[in-house]
Formats: sequence, structure tokens, C-alpha cells
Amino acid sequence: MSRPTQYKVSFIPYETLQYDYVVEAKNEDEAQDLANKELQFSIGYDASKDWECSNVEEIYNGQQQ
Repeated sequence: MSRPTQYKVSFIPYETLQYDYVVEAKNEDEAQDLANKELQFSIGYDASKDWECSNVEEIYNGQQQ
């Protein structure tokens, strides 16, 4: 009987992973700072260094513009 062969199988997401946070802030810069702190809390400070802000959108009456 032959020995089974070993295989290394890797997985990556087929879509880009994205974290979204809704924060209340005075302006876009403050919103980015507050959301960055939320990201750090969620995934840890060291892991958060690998992420950069891709978009900031103002929300009106619960709807994105």
C-alpha cells in the first residue's frame, strides 16, 4: 500500500476584505481617526498597521450619499 501524499492547500478571499465603521465626528479627519481606533480595538494595534483607509463617506439621515 502506498503512503498518502502531503499537500499544502491555501485559501484567500475571492473578494477584498473590508471593515466598515460608522462614527460620529466633526469632520472627515476626525471620523478617520475614530474609525481607526475602532479598527485597532477590533483586530489589535499591530494588525491594524497593515490597513489603510480607503474611503470616508458622509451619511445623511442614515443614508450614504
